[in-house]
Amino acid sequence: MEEISTNIIHQHRQLPVFESLFKQYYAALCAFAFEFVNRHELAEEIVQDTFVKIWERYEELDIQVSEKAYLYRAVQNNCLNFIKQDKIKAQYGSELMQQLESRISLLGMSSFHSPVEKLEHSELELLAEKAIRKLPPQCQDVFRLSRFEQLSYPEISHRLGISINTVKTQMTRALQRLRAELLPLLK
Repeated sequence: MEEISTNIIHQHRQLPVFESLFKQYYAALCAFAFEFVNRHELAEEIVQDTFVKIWERYEELDIQVSEKAYLYRAVQNNCLNFIKQDKIKAQYGSELMQQLESRISLLGMSSFHSPVEKLEHSELELLAEKAIRKLPPQCQDVFRLSRFEQLSYPEISHRLGISINTVKTQMTRALQRLRAELLPLLK
């Protein structure tokens, strides 16, 4: 109990310093993060997460450079980590959807050899369509235009009257949700 209260008192003493750093660098760090991720909300989220992580480990930190340099490096690393994870998710989701689509198209184009194959094809199409219908409307529209009408992101953006970044975001969400729903079918 005494350790907890000592820790709270120590954090309370550090709060003005931390708050000052936050106020001084937040806007500039958000602009810096935006250069990496190209989305204001995401840039703000990354900067806020960076400050939270720093606050949580404030006692353990051994900063060898200026606070400003440390903050910029931490935000840069968090942006790069996000981009790396996002690319992995997008690649995995894209590969999954290609695999699913090719299974559906192969089943649709081939002549079925048995009633079981016909049934599997029908079930797979039904499950895929059911999963797509569970997506939010805009997410569904973006996915259908991309995957079934083979429109590019700029074409989808123009047709739906939304930004290309929104198209990318909606496509990522669609792929994540469909992956979660349909991945067990592919195993």
